[in-house]
Amino acid sequence: MEIVINRSIQDGKLNASTGRIVIYREFIEISRGPARDHNDLSRALASKYKQPRDMVMSNSIRFYYERDGNKTIVCPVRKLDEDELLSRQDYYIDLIKSAIKI
Repeated sequence: MEIVINRSIQDGKLNASTGRIVIYREFIEISRGPARDHNDLSRALASKYKQPRDMVMSNSIRFYYERDGNKTIVCPVRKLDEDELLSRQDYYIDLIKSAIKI
């Protein structure tokens, strides 16, 4: 699977093939479709992995994603998400690939 990083997906324009990703430390939570927002995912991640909810809400990084055949487009939500992704790109791409395989 190829991961393409760009800014082509924006909130308010999400369709059924678009989802959201939240990453905190080595933990990841994704939505399949646009129904759950990043805050919902952050709370679910904190609960699932028994992490402090306030820390997850404040320090997680957020993305939109869309599958397109064998390619997945990943778009940072904020500049700080993009900066963190680019600082450890291989790590985050591997983590995202492992979560999106399904």
